[in-house]
Amino acid sequence: MDSRGSGQLPLGYDEHQMGKSSNRERIARAAEEARLTAVEKAAKKAEKKPARASAKRSAKPVRVKIVWEVWSQTGTVVAVFPYPDKAAAEAKAAALTSSTGRTHGLRGTKVPME
Repeated sequence: MDSRGSGQLPLGYDEHQMGKSSNRERIARAAEEARLTAVEKAAKKAEKKPARASAKRSAKPVRVKIVWEVWSQTGTVVAVFPYPDKAAAEAKAAALTSSTGRTHGLRGTKVPME
């Protein structure tokens, strides 16, 4: 019986010949077991490793600019102004609010550059 309590003897051992093998045979048997274990571990490691894909390139960052959007009560965009024309955008929002009687607002929005 195995001293580890598993009930099985290591590979190549026989209960009836345990005391009859020479030191050279035991060393050779242990070396063979170690070689087989190493081969099994290498095979397991090769199985587990999936083929690694090449590194994906990240997309180029999109350049954006800020524009002023005049929006209505429902959130729909009524007019768009370049960033430096904030005064004109505010004037348009105020004019639309006073002429229609409904609230119009102004918001800065990032849009991709052309």
